[in-house]
Amino acid sequence: MLDNRNLRELIRRWRATPQSTVALFAEADAAIRATLATKERVLYPAVRKADEQRAGHVDAAIAQGRRIEAFLDSATRLGPEGAGFHDEAQDAASAMDGLLLHEQRDLRPALDHLTEDEQNRLDRDYEIAWVEESTRAAARHRA
Repeated sequence: MLDNRNLRELIRRWRATPQSTVALFAEADAAIRATLATKERVLYPAVRKADEQRAGHVDAAIAQGRRIEAFLDSATRLGPEGAGFHDEAQDAASAMDGLLLHEQRDLRPALDHLTEDEQNRLDRDYEIAWVEESTRAAARHRA
Protein backbone atom coordinates (compact mmCIF):
# COMPACT_ATOMS: atom_id res chain seq x y z
CA MET A 1 0.00 0.00 0.00
CA LEU A 2 2.74 2.45 0.82
CA ASP A 3 5.03 1.27 -1.95
CA ASN A 4 5.28 4.50 -3.86
CA ARG A 5 8.08 3.50 -6.22
CA ASN A 6 5.99 3.97 -9.38
CA LEU A 7 4.79 7.40 -8.28
CA ARG A 8 8.29 8.43 -7.24
CA GLU A 9 9.65 7.34 -10.63
CA LEU A 10 6.89 9.24 -12.45
CA ILE A 11 7.66 12.36 -10.41
CA ARG A 12 11.38 11.97 -11.15
CA ARG A 13 10.72 11.75 -14.91
CA TRP A 14 8.17 14.58 -14.73
CA ARG A 15 10.66 16.93 -13.03
CA ALA A 16 13.60 16.01 -15.26
CA THR A 17 13.29 18.73 -17.90
CA PRO A 18 10.95 21.58 -18.83
CA GLN A 19 9.78 19.46 -21.77
CA SER A 20 8.97 16.47 -19.57
CA THR A 21 7.16 18.73 -17.10
CA VAL A 22 4.80 19.70 -19.92
CA ALA A 23 4.61 16.27 -21.59
CA LEU A 24 3.90 14.34 -18.38
CA PHE A 25 1.74 16.92 -16.62
CA ALA A 26 -1.63 15.22 -17.19
CA GLU A 27 -0.28 11.80 -16.17
CA ALA A 28 1.49 13.14 -13.07
CA ASP A 29 -1.49 15.29 -12.09
CA ALA A 30 -3.88 12.34 -12.34
CA ALA A 31 -1.54 9.99 -10.44
CA ILE A 32 -0.90 12.48 -7.65
CA ARG A 33 -4.57 13.39 -7.24
CA ALA A 34 -5.61 9.73 -7.22
CA THR A 35 -2.93 8.92 -4.65
CA LEU A 36 -3.93 11.81 -2.39
CA ALA A 37 -7.63 10.94 -2.56
CA THR A 38 -6.99 7.23 -1.98
CA LYS A 39 -4.81 7.88 1.03
CA GLU A 40 -7.34 10.27 2.49
CA ARG A 41 -10.06 7.62 2.09
CA VAL A 42 -8.11 4.59 3.32
CA LEU A 43 -4.64 5.18 4.74
CA TYR A 44 -5.18 8.21 6.94
CA PRO A 45 -8.27 6.84 8.73
CA ALA A 46 -6.41 3.56 9.30
CA VAL A 47 -3.47 5.39 10.85
CA ARG A 48 -5.79 7.41 13.10
CA LYS A 49 -7.53 4.23 14.22
CA ALA A 50 -4.27 2.35 14.79
CA ASP A 51 -2.54 5.12 16.74
CA GLU A 52 -4.49 8.15 17.93
CA GLN A 53 -1.25 9.86 18.94
CA ARG A 54 -0.37 10.21 15.25
CA ALA A 55 -3.43 12.37 14.55
CA GLY A 56 -1.25 15.46 14.21
CA HIS A 57 0.86 13.69 11.58
CA VAL A 58 -2.30 12.70 9.72
CA ASP A 59 -3.58 16.28 9.85
CA ALA A 60 -0.23 17.51 8.52
CA ALA A 61 -0.38 15.00 5.65
CA ILE A 62 -3.89 16.10 4.72
CA ALA A 63 -2.85 19.78 4.82
CA GLN A 64 0.16 18.99 2.64
CA GLY A 65 -2.15 17.20 0.20
CA ARG A 66 -4.28 20.34 -0.06
CA ARG A 67 -1.17 22.42 -0.82
CA ILE A 68 -0.15 19.96 -3.51
CA GLU A 69 -3.60 20.14 -5.07
CA ALA A 70 -3.41 23.95 -5.01
CA PHE A 71 -0.08 23.85 -6.88
CA LEU A 72 -1.59 21.47 -9.44
CA ASP A 73 -4.71 23.64 -9.80
CA SER A 74 -2.55 26.69 -10.36
CA ALA A 75 -0.40 24.93 -12.97
CA THR A 76 -3.55 23.75 -14.73
CA ARG A 77 -4.99 27.28 -14.83
CA LEU A 78 -1.72 28.70 -16.13
CA GLY A 79 -1.25 26.03 -18.78
CA PRO A 80 2.12 25.00 -20.20
CA GLU A 81 2.68 28.35 -21.89
CA GLY A 82 1.69 30.41 -18.85
CA ALA A 83 4.24 32.28 -16.81
CA GLY A 84 4.81 30.31 -13.62
CA PHE A 85 3.51 26.96 -14.93
CA HIS A 86 6.84 25.21 -14.42
CA ASP A 87 7.28 26.71 -10.96
CA GLU A 88 3.86 25.50 -9.82
CA ALA A 89 4.41 22.03 -11.31
CA GLN A 90 7.84 21.75 -9.70
CA ASP A 91 6.43 22.91 -6.37
CA ALA A 92 3.75 20.21 -6.59
CA ALA A 93 6.37 17.56 -7.36
CA SER A 94 8.64 18.68 -4.53
CA ALA A 95 5.77 18.81 -2.05
CA MET A 96 4.60 15.34 -3.09
CA ASP A 97 8.11 13.96 -2.59
CA GLY A 98 8.08 15.46 0.89
CA LEU A 99 4.69 13.99 1.68
CA LEU A 100 5.77 10.51 0.62
CA LEU A 101 8.77 10.75 2.92
CA HIS A 102 6.58 12.03 5.79
CA GLU A 103 4.20 9.08 5.33
CA GLN A 104 7.01 6.54 5.44
CA ARG A 105 8.62 8.11 8.47
CA ASP A 106 5.61 9.23 10.53
CA LEU A 107 2.52 7.33 9.40
CA ARG A 108 3.58 3.86 8.26
CA PRO A 109 4.91 2.80 11.69
CA ALA A 110 1.39 3.10 13.09
CA LEU A 111 0.35 0.17 10.90
CA ASP A 112 3.22 -2.14 11.83
CA HIS A 113 1.25 -3.88 14.55
CA LEU A 114 -1.76 -4.77 12.37
CA THR A 115 -2.52 -8.45 12.03
CA GLU A 116 -2.00 -10.07 8.67
CA ASP A 117 -5.78 -10.12 8.11
CA GLU A 118 -6.07 -6.42 8.97
CA GLN A 119 -3.18 -5.60 6.65
CA ASN A 120 -4.73 -7.65 3.84
CA ARG A 121 -8.08 -5.92 4.31
CA LEU A 122 -6.39 -2.52 4.28
CA ASP A 123 -4.50 -3.44 1.11
CA ARG A 124 -7.74 -4.57 -0.59
CA ASP A 125 -9.55 -1.39 0.47
CA TYR A 126 -6.64 0.66 -0.83
CA GLU A 127 -6.65 -1.13 -4.20
CA ILE A 128 -10.40 -0.63 -4.63
CA ALA A 129 -10.19 3.04 -3.70
CA TRP A 130 -7.17 3.52 -5.99
CA VAL A 131 -9.09 2.19 -9.00
CA GLU A 132 -12.04 4.46 -8.26
CA GLU A 133 -9.90 7.55 -7.63
CA SER A 134 -7.56 7.01 -10.57
CA THR A 135 -10.57 6.61 -12.86
CA ARG A 136 -11.96 9.91 -11.58
CA ALA A 137 -8.62 11.68 -11.96
CA ALA A 138 -8.11 10.39 -15.51
CA ALA A 139 -11.64 11.43 -16.49
CA ARG A 140 -10.88 14.94 -15.25
CA HIS A 141 -8.14 15.22 -17.86
CA ARG A 142 -10.32 13.83 -20.64
CA ALA A 143 -13.03 16.42 -19.96
